[in-house]
Amino acid sequence: MKIRDLTMEDYEAADGLMQELHNMHVSARPDIYAPAEHLYSREDFQEILACGQCISLAAEDEGELVGLCFAAIRENSTPSGAATAYMEDLCVREDSRRKGVAAALFQEAEKRAKEQKAVRLELTAWAFNHQAIAFYEAMGMKPQRYVLEKDLTQP
Repeated sequence: MKIRDLTMEDYEAADGLMQELHNMHVSARPDIYAPAEHLYSREDFQEILACGQCISLAAEDEGELVGLCFAAIRENSTPSGAATAYMEDLCVREDSRRKGVAAALFQEAEKRAKEQKAVRLELTAWAFNHQAIAFYEAMGMKPQRYVLEKDLTQP
């Protein structure tokens, strides 16, 4: 497996990976997520790749894209003025899970965030995604805050 920067040639495969992730969210939370044909347009994908404050990684195995990671460096994002890396997406193709792909992507994103002077790495994981939460905890992450909700459509 090789970790490298994403390129425009990865768009179709990346779009498929993002669709797989999105479908999981739609299934678990149809009250929040709606089906979508594409999560990123070609133009949006190109902008992310060109962004100097973005980390856009691909995991490639035998010439195929099996995982990806998007993170953004947010300068002066804390009261102290320190930069934070925010991991927008980390997804691995279903048939490539539990093979170290996510860990390799996470570790490379963490390394690159440090190189860009980020002092913290943050992300959001939905409460229903127990596997992701367990993975992130295994990578050394811990809860920072809780976002709570109450369904007001129910008695």
